[in-house]
Amino acid sequence: MPIASPQDPAPEPDFTQEVYELVRDTAPRLFAVVEEYRPGTDDADAVVVAWGLAYESGETEVIRVGGGRRWRLASAENVMRHFHRTEDRTPRLVWLAPTDDDAGAREGCAA
Repeated sequence: MPIASPQDPAPEPDFTQEVYELVRDTAPRLFAVVEEYRPGTDDADAVVVAWGLAYESGETEVIRVGGGRRWRLASAENVMRHFHRTEDRTPRLVWLAPTDDDAGAREGCAA
């Protein structure tokens, strides 16, 4: 087994790993807008009505499922203004949980 001397240059970092870490650390957070129908009842149901990306700056892009309506907003929470609560329907913002590999890099999912 070779022994590194203090005069030897430090080994080159693995560029592929650096690229992966760059992408992981700068990736936007993915979330969904879910409409819950009759929450708290025996026949409760839910459907994803929109998907969004929240960037590190806070800027957010959202698209309704099935196309059509798109929003560009200052924050993800602002999209809730476009989905209204009714007597039997409650919209909710649901953050996609990070993968196990990313669990230490980002906080978990928040509703």
